Amino acid sequence: MTIQPIGSASVALYITPADLKEHGLTPTGLTLERALELTRTAFRQAGMDLEGSIEIEAYPESCGVLVFAHVRPPEQRWFSFACLEDLAAAARALNQPRPDAALLWWEERWWLSLPAGAEQTAARLSEFGRSEAGRPHLGASLAEHGRVVFPADALSGVLTYFPV
Repeated sequence: MTIQPIGSASVALYITPADLKEHGLTPTGLTLERALELTRTAFRQAGMDLEGSIEIEAYPESCGVLVFAHVRPPEQRWFSFACLEDLAAAARALNQPRPDAALLWWEERWWLSLPAGAEQTAARLSEFGRSEAGRPHLGASLAEHGRVVFPADALSGVLTYFPV
């Protein structure tokens, strides 16, 4: 497989007939799901980060398959904390609490959301909690099953109840 960046969030991927055969496929037998799977494999092999959703267009021909992939970055970053004390320690470690952070309770864990661009805050939070970047459809699961504790300004809310 040959992967070629064509922008900051897009690539062109050429999958040869040999690559397809290695996976037990042919150009005519390639489904969109299998093309997506091969695209994810190519991204991993190229050492490219696939954080976010991926959209693909696949064009199978007898000489191989041309795939155009566009990665859409996530709108939110999620962190989970095993206990409230860890979350409070994380909130105290930040220079300034983020007013755009929300807090939910689900599956015996505390879930904190941040907007995708909050890299410094995310790095700091990862010292206390677990980044949940690799879980697909997490936002939808939390919206459906999670209980909202603080819809906004969650870190300030936590500091109100756990000041020291």
